[in-house]
Amino acid sequence: MSVQIVMDRSGDTRHEFDTADVEAVALAEQRFQQLTGKGFRAVALGKDGSSSTLMRNFDPNVEQSLFIPQLQGG
Repeated sequence: MSVQIVMDRSGDTRHEFDTADVEAVALAEQRFQQLTGKGFRAVALGKDGSSSTLMRNFDPNVEQSLFIPQLQGG
């Protein structure tokens, strides 16, 4: 089971998907494209404290990905 964690003003939302489910993977990829298209940064979270990696493309094998909104000045 993989999870996409989306940070926003209200906190975070978790979207879990089964990598063996073709439809769920397609939905997760669509979510990735939509969020990164809006300026979110996608980060593959490292395991057991290892470093995280910026994701430029969707990878269904990443167990946890974090979507961080673009910072806005004010």
